[in-house]
Amino acid sequence: MSPMNVLFINGIADDRKVKISKIDKIGNVNWMSKGSANVRAYLENEQFNRLKIDLDTRMDQELPRYQMIHGVFNEISDPDTHKITLHKADQFYQAISSDIPFFNIPSRVMRTSRDQIYKLLQGIEKLHVPKTIKIQPKSSQEIHDVIKEEGFQYPVIFRQAGDHGGISTIRVDNETEQFYSFHLDGREYYLTQFVEYKEDGLYRKYRLMVVDGKVYLRHIKISAEWMVHHHNQIEHPEALQKKFKKEFASKIKPAIQPIISQIYNRLELDYFGIDCFIDNDMNILVFEVNASMGIFRQPEGDIFSDQVEKIRKAMIEMINSRVIKNNIERQ
Repeated sequence: MSPMNVLFINGIADDRKVKISKIDKIGNVNWMSKGSANVRAYLENEQFNRLKIDLDTRMDQELPRYQMIHGVFNEISDPDTHKITLHKADQFYQAISSDIPFFNIPSRVMRTSRDQIYKLLQGIEKLHVPKTIKIQPKSSQEIHDVIKEEGFQYPVIFRQAGDHGGISTIRVDNETEQFYSFHLDGREYYLTQFVEYKEDGLYRKYRLMVVDGKVYLRHIKISAEWMVHHHNQIEHPEALQKKFKKEFASKIKPAIQPIISQIYNRLELDYFGIDCFIDNDMNILVFEVNASMGIFRQPEGDIFSDQVEKIRKAMIEMINSRVIKNNIERQ
């Protein structure tokens, strides 16, 4: 059987801004998109060909003919920054969904903003998603008024909608915060209840990836600071990372899979990530859930490279099995 064709859909953000990474000698432009799963380049395999289309913000853009397409993977993943292209991708989905497998259906991605995730995932035992609301403030006082009116308790996390990786994220500890670094002009921001999760003097952030309902560990980062990132990890974290990595495989993964299955059933996404903390009693504190999380770019000497390969193989298997099954059923 010759390889079948899987189309990967990417999209321009609503503000039409992209980061150009390279322009070759004949004028071809390579650009990077935020708000995207960005997985196509890493799924090289012999089972299917990887085609690509970039949706722009024009409503008259011609979409591809799908007679020679056997599956579609929607990489557009941020409902805050990509409303236009998610809508276009969903129109495409509606036109072809009866004939072709479609991964990460756009209308379901649209439900993964931080405030909607808070609402969607309430009531799952051993899962805590802190209260989150979206606001459009025009003054510092307005923000503090909302904090009081909505029943938040200081500290509260404040961030601009659509930003990831800790950009424009602060912890508001009391009413003296004046938000000088932010444009309070009616653009969208999130307020999230801060939950203390320090354990043994340190903060741990697990990044989990869910592929076809099954949970995989991407990495664990450890810091003395509440907002954990690669650049502020403790010095030489490898020993602790190896310890928690081993513990995840033997103890944590079997315990949390039922929780993850409930999240998967509610979100109905084929591929997404979860940033969280997991305590000794296997309770999960959610920081973020979406399909935008970077997983394939690896720092030199990444001790989680074997985990990345597991995720990559799981994605290829998921796509290939559904595409083949659909092709057989349609013959």
